Amino acid sequence: MDRTPFAQHVDIATFVQLRSFGVKLGLEDYIVLLLLLIGAVGYVTYGRIWAKSDPYLYKLYERPQELFGTITRDDRNRDIAQRLSQENKDAVIFWGSQSGTAEGFANRLARDCNRRFGMNVIVADLSDYDPDTIAQITDDKIVMFLLSTYGEGDPSDNATEFLDWIRKRSEPVPHIRYAAFGLGNSTYVYYNKVVEDVVQCLDRLFATPLLPVGKADDANSGTEEDFVCWRDDLFSMFQYKLGLETHVASYVPTISISELSDSAQSSLQSGEPLPLRLPRKTARDYSTVQKLPVKTVRALTGAGSTGRGCLHLEIDIRAHAQIKYKTGDHLAVWPTNSSGEVERLVAVLGLSQKREKLVSVAAVNAEDELRIPKHTTIAALFRHYLEISAPVSRDTISNLAHLAPTNTIKLCLQNLSTKSAYATFVSQHHLTFGRLLEYALLRDTSANWHQLPLAFVIESLRPMAPRYYSISSSSMTSPRQMSITVAISTSELLTNPAICIAGLSTSYLSSLDTNETPSIYSHIRRSTFKMPFLHKTPIVLVAAGTGIAPFRGFLQERAQMTQISNKEIGPVLLLFGCRSPDQDYLYNTEIEELQNGPLKTKLEVVSAFSRVPGQKKCFVQDRLAEQDVKERVVRMLCEQEGNLYFCGSTIMAKTAGRAVVNAVKEYQRINDADAKAWMDSMKRGRRWQEDVWG
Repeated sequence: MDRTPFAQHVDIATFVQLRSFGVKLGLEDYIVLLLLLIGAVGYVTYGRIWAKSDPYLYKLYERPQELFGTITRDDRNRDIAQRLSQENKDAVIFWGSQSGTAEGFANRLARDCNRRFGMNVIVADLSDYDPDTIAQITDDKIVMFLLSTYGEGDPSDNATEFLDWIRKRSEPVPHIRYAAFGLGNSTYVYYNKVVEDVVQCLDRLFATPLLPVGKADDANSGTEEDFVCWRDDLFSMFQYKLGLETHVASYVPTISISELSDSAQSSLQSGEPLPLRLPRKTARDYSTVQKLPVKTVRALTGAGSTGRGCLHLEIDIRAHAQIKYKTGDHLAVWPTNSSGEVERLVAVLGLSQKREKLVSVAAVNAEDELRIPKHTTIAALFRHYLEISAPVSRDTISNLAHLAPTNTIKLCLQNLSTKSAYATFVSQHHLTFGRLLEYALLRDTSANWHQLPLAFVIESLRPMAPRYYSISSSSMTSPRQMSITVAISTSELLTNPAICIAGLSTSYLSSLDTNETPSIYSHIRRSTFKMPFLHKTPIVLVAAGTGIAPFRGFLQERAQMTQISNKEIGPVLLLFGCRSPDQDYLYNTEIEELQNGPLKTKLEVVSAFSRVPGQKKCFVQDRLAEQDVKERVVRMLCEQEGNLYFCGSTIMAKTAGRAVVNAVKEYQRINDADAKAWMDSMKRGRRWQEDVWG
């Protein structure tokens, strides 16, 4: 008997109808009804409710400081108002961060507040404190929020509970004095929605804003500059509105570093990432970080004349029974910095003789948390745990000027830290921390950076963060070996296109040699980007470039269902855009085999090429505007109640999504408001899904 959710619904409904006609049901009938209910719940939840517990799940809740003895969970006070009072702090900076940027800004802001105004500040992960205690913060304290927005206006994982609380709260908080800064990307529809929602709620609760809300826009890589401008406005408010006295800026390290004896070798960390730090509500969405063997690294495209390329990697998880993935999930890759960049920084700091020396790294304030190991080596620190290959901010250059070894270098750095000079310089030079130090020495060849505090270097660099990729295999057809599709990314300097800067993660993955059985540190992040429960549901897939990755898994799964089941399989329409059919039509051979094989009558492919010589540029949104294509899309979505998926850049998803809405608007002869209502309804019902970036 068919046991799809629909069939189960029919069977349960039959019981209800029998009761309505007075038919008496026996004990066996009720047992069958109960089993049907359990089966339906199990199907819908993928068995998560009674899933066997992961023996390594506890590691998801470990903090690095708990693991190495810096801080214990039992000592953590979840009452932020009480802690502010007991420790006589002046302010608290709450951060909500998904990638670590807001967290990094929060730590920088706390250091700057202390150096500029002598303020004692707590940097607080929103998930570490009970939201109700935030409302108890007294009016002699300053509250600052640094909040990121991602996806469809979603808060970061660690800010979800706080958002739920403040949206529901009705009791006023006029005693809270606050400032807020949001991090977002204007290419998304819900640009900076999280900080806007928080500010609206605070205003509704009669909290006191100290200055207008600040917003960072990463659409044009302006996040850093937007933050610096907002911080300057904040400090002006501190000085002129609140009357805080400024101090002469002087460097006071927040990190202590000491050398260790060789006996500490047993606690050394020399490459393995720290345990993930996650709120309990979302911890189940992540696997533990493991070292996984890479079985295959092959080029999908040649670099060609465009300088672009793409890799296909196969990762073996047979030896890790606790790691499981679902089609559509994401794989995190923890990259390492290049040997050249590591050697550059070690040499310019005069640490060549101490590169393998064991060191202890700890926060001066025991309550502060570091995202680097407590015991490691300088070489490991630079290779695995700090983003030494990232561009240096204007703010870092300004701070470095105070520690310059000579006045000549100090003047050079001060000039370079001005807004106009910095913009010109980074448009012409590849500027990492090590390269900045080398450049400054060109102005005074008799000087060196050997006395630059290592603590300052660590404070100035972001902790290493994982890079996420959509898994491009199906858990149904390849449960113990997953694949990812990686674009080899490079960026040209604005006014010096001869210099191309390679992406850190893609450079790292490109360097893997399968002849030497390479491995990578990785973990899986559960995604909501999923196929419909019923395989007979039509699906429309829209992708550009490596956005084809999850759809490869979708197609593999649909093809497998045709071979193992006699159930009806719904039609699939794939719209794929790339530069040219000869250069970067990813997985073209595989797709053709599916069209000629198991999905022969089910899969239709519509291609769009933007770089074919002698032809007009064509993108997926252009194909969606063609009469026959849009009629097919509308028929699948509106008449056949299909699902719609986008994967690729946010700009592509935005323009292609607009084309779909316009097609539905034209077909159903509805106005803009009704068309938007249709789109919102599709999204609420999970029939419109996006996996986008950039």
